[in-house]
Amino acid sequence: MELQLFPEADEQTLPAMHSEPEAAETETLESEAHEEIKQEPDRQEVVEPAPVIEAAFPELPPLPPELKNVARTLERMLNDPAQRQGAFASFCAAAYVKPEWAGAASEYLTTLFEDQQDVLAEMTRVPDLIIELGSGHYTLTFMVASRWAAKADLARLTRLAEALIATQSKMNSPEVVDLMLALTTSLAISRYSRAEQLLAAASAHATEDERDALDEAHLWLGAGGIVRGSSQEARDLWDVRLRRPRVAWTWSSPEECSALAQLAECLDPKSEAAVLFQAVVPACWWSLLIARSQEGAAYEASLAAAKAVAHERSQPQEESPQEAPKTVVRQPIIIWRAVPFFIGGIVGAWALALGIWAGPYDLVRSSSETAAPVVSMVPGAPGIQQGVPVPAAPVEKAPEHPNEIWRKEQAASLAAEVPELRPWVEKIELGEWPQFEALLSGESPELPKDNPNYQKLLLWLHLDPPSNAEIRSQVPLLLAALRQDSTVIELWEKLVYPGSLNAKDIQEAALRTQHDSRDAWSPTQRALLNRIVAAGVDSP
Repeated sequence: MELQLFPEADEQTLPAMHSEPEAAETETLESEAHEEIKQEPDRQEVVEPAPVIEAAFPELPPLPPELKNVARTLERMLNDPAQRQGAFASFCAAAYVKPEWAGAASEYLTTLFEDQQDVLAEMTRVPDLIIELGSGHYTLTFMVASRWAAKADLARLTRLAEALIATQSKMNSPEVVDLMLALTTSLAISRYSRAEQLLAAASAHATEDERDALDEAHLWLGAGGIVRGSSQEARDLWDVRLRRPRVAWTWSSPEECSALAQLAECLDPKSEAAVLFQAVVPACWWSLLIARSQEGAAYEASLAAAKAVAHERSQPQEESPQEAPKTVVRQPIIIWRAVPFFIGGIVGAWALALGIWAGPYDLVRSSSETAAPVVSMVPGAPGIQQGVPVPAAPVEKAPEHPNEIWRKEQAASLAAEVPELRPWVEKIELGEWPQFEALLSGESPELPKDNPNYQKLLLWLHLDPPSNAEIRSQVPLLLAALRQDSTVIELWEKLVYPGSLNAKDIQEAALRTQHDSRDAWSPTQRALLNRIVAAGVDSP
């Protein structure tokens, strides 16, 4: 079969297959020929070009006849870096035109580049891999994707993930599901949104055989969800260190300290994915995190108890049952004679008037004199003036919610980062929605929607919501229209808590965006939005 497919290549490799005696005989003939040339100096020497000897390859899988020419060219250029890329591109352009050729072409490439897998991974294009998967084969895709993961080539892994998300409805084989779950694990920390979409697509087709891979993907996606609000530098650091838990990492550089500080704001030590972080962070830091979590739990318990007491006091008191009317025993009524009683009344009134007229002058006080305040003289007690209201005892202020503290810190940090937005925030605080509708909608020349500061203005108004109710209700809707990703959900989760000024506005926006932009949110993201809508918050 090989001779029929590549006859020219076999002829060129025949000299390399001679035995040792034949090679010795050939050398003898060549030496005699040189001696004859020396003996005849008048004869003109004719030098023939040496035949091109190609390197011997392992037994290669068969290819369709239409691909043998481009395959032969690729084999000749295999060890020539300058020409190899072009030959490889020509082969892929011819091989991945028809799906029925994709399987044979992939087997051929993986065998040909068996000792140069990194070179093959560098040259392979994502569309060719998708064609291979669509044809029911996966040899080349698995090998290339594994090399990309080993070299942490997140750019190519992300492009492969995006292509799988776009075409997953047409490919639901177990091999494709395994690939999607593996990509979810690889991208969960640094590319959380893509990993979330991959997991949602893979879960729809996963079977019991993929249970272990599915659980691992969920675990890593949970870790990615914890740090998804951190900076890209911090996520890249965690992506490396979480995958190498046995290394004794240092935690002294500014980047490392910043990553720990950001993690402290979002890590719940009781979460399932917390075990991944516990394996790499310093032990003392983890102990402080546990103590802080316990303090937060105590705060929530005390707040719940205070709410229960306030609710109980606000309930109307139940009326006590009325007592049965008592039996009244009527006494006999004695009717006095009116004449003696009337005469006695006149005599008493005359005596009272005479006593007042004859009494001393001091008994009558002028209206201008006022009574001196009476001060209590109880030993050991402060003097209290009668008629003066006693101030109420100071009421102990409830502790601030942890999210309220986070909100103030983030607002101060953002104000320091973009001080040029402060005048706008102050004007919006004093204005109304019609006055700033164009600015907040990103349609004004001062702050267009493509300006990075436009998104930061919406973030600032989330952290420090304006007093105007209409503006406050529009800001979450504008942010949801601008971005439909997990960053928005994480921000809303932080700002929906008891006492938050814009909690109700965020809940209404979360409910509305599920209907207006349903296709833009993944099933997991829609579940998180529903949880935001259902969260119980008290109006401030």
